[in-house]
Amino acid sequence: MLHMGWGCGGVRVLPLLGGFSCKVYLQKQCHLYLLPISFLFQLLSDASQPLESQNFSPVVRDAVITSNGSLTDKYKYIQKLRENRESVQSFAMSTKKKVLVLGSGYVSGPVLEYLLRDSKIEITVGSDMTNQIKQLSKKYNINPVSMNIGKQEEKLNSLVATQDLVISLLPYVLHPIVAKACITNKVNMITASYITPALKELEKSVEDAGITVIGELGLDPGLDHMLAMETIDKAKEEGATIESYVSYCGGLPAPEHSDNPLRYKFSWSPVGVLMNIMQPATYLLNGKVVNVPGGVSFLDAVTSMDYFPGLNLEGYPNRDSTRYADIYGIPSAHTLLRGTLRYKGYSKALNGFVKLGLINRDTYSKQLLCDLVGISRSSTCDMLKEAVLIKLGGDNTQLEAAEWLGLLGDEQVPQAESIVDALSKHLVLKLSYGPEEKDMIVMRDSFGIRHPSGHLENKTVDLVVYGDFNGFSAMAKTVGLPTAMAAKMLLDGEITAKGLMGPFSKEIYGPILERIKAEGIICTTQSTIKL
Repeated sequence: MLHMGWGCGGVRVLPLLGGFSCKVYLQKQCHLYLLPISFLFQLLSDASQPLESQNFSPVVRDAVITSNGSLTDKYKYIQKLRENRESVQSFAMSTKKKVLVLGSGYVSGPVLEYLLRDSKIEITVGSDMTNQIKQLSKKYNINPVSMNIGKQEEKLNSLVATQDLVISLLPYVLHPIVAKACITNKVNMITASYITPALKELEKSVEDAGITVIGELGLDPGLDHMLAMETIDKAKEEGATIESYVSYCGGLPAPEHSDNPLRYKFSWSPVGVLMNIMQPATYLLNGKVVNVPGGVSFLDAVTSMDYFPGLNLEGYPNRDSTRYADIYGIPSAHTLLRGTLRYKGYSKALNGFVKLGLINRDTYSKQLLCDLVGISRSSTCDMLKEAVLIKLGGDNTQLEAAEWLGLLGDEQVPQAESIVDALSKHLVLKLSYGPEEKDMIVMRDSFGIRHPSGHLENKTVDLVVYGDFNGFSAMAKTVGLPTAMAAKMLLDGEITAKGLMGPFSKEIYGPILERIKAEGIICTTQSTIKL
């Protein structure tokens, strides 16, 4: 090979080892060639003259990359490549990417910590919880904004307009308000919560705005979807079909901190947890649809779990599981069930609240329980206790739970909009985590996988995570980190899909499941084969 540099006043030839081509690099008023060495002598021409005036063969002419400082027609695409690369580099080096995090509760900590590892991200946190924002400002480099999302939509809209991404960690009822602001301003949005019917109604508007809105990125929903889709997609690649899918998940206090009648503690507002048992559930069992009414009868659907026996768990179905046949792409499944895990005893204690009428949206008076059990507001505590026991059908366990929680005493009922809101505030006072108490999350996904050979594989995927001592809770980590990772992927252009979606595609769940291992969130799998 020859490396020939042809300047304006002479020729220099440097021998290089091997090859049969000649690379000719020319500077000002020169030509740059790349062609076989057999055409070398055609190059002995006046490089100061235009390429068009040279008597080159077509092969040589096509090999000329530049002529007199300009790319020839055939190679002008190189300039476009350079411009695209410079544009990408310029974008990467440009001003900080702006992220608006709405909500300042437990989940916000892991979200902020993860995103702020990137010095090019600037975060604004909007919340009406002044004390929480102050605490976050002390720990993280954020721009705090005090605002009531539901009552200050104009302020929300103007704030969203300045952002590259919005992460909503608010109660699910506020997500549509946030989504509308994002649609108006064409800003992408992330949330850990369910894609509710109210959010689903905005799907066409999201598509028309050309933005990406991703929901269900937390734990349940979130990691449960991702782990399910990983197994399902892998099975499909092998030509297998999914015959059954059962998933149970629960956030629990660590066993040593489950010392109360509910065997449960709250790391955020209990309203959602309490109202969950009032909702009906539907699942598929051996090809038959099973409907479970909410309320008092939900206790009939509670079953003991035979795995992790040391934890003494129980579970009950959650929402409509049958729709996941379409969402997961597993129409072949004869069993589909998604449920909630709790320590044994939780459901019975909570069922007592249902019997007493404490879990409803009605307004209330200060003599709440007296009104609910139909006795005079001037009744004594003993009279109230007797009336409550009758209302509970003589169930002393449920009576003791109500008494332990202070529902039969003279404690003032918290100010709230409804009975369940008042109960929620009361339970926060009684059943919140102490500063040195830990939580845990437990998840098990069970699959029945029929392989092309005919054998049935029973596969389980388990996830157990404990909260950190004086650090993030297990729930905050497993909800916040997947949410933050998806947000980072959107900011970095790793997620390119547009529209309203959950984490059901490999483009989304693949990187998250891989990266979350580095954060200490690791699953274990086990399979048994039936021939």
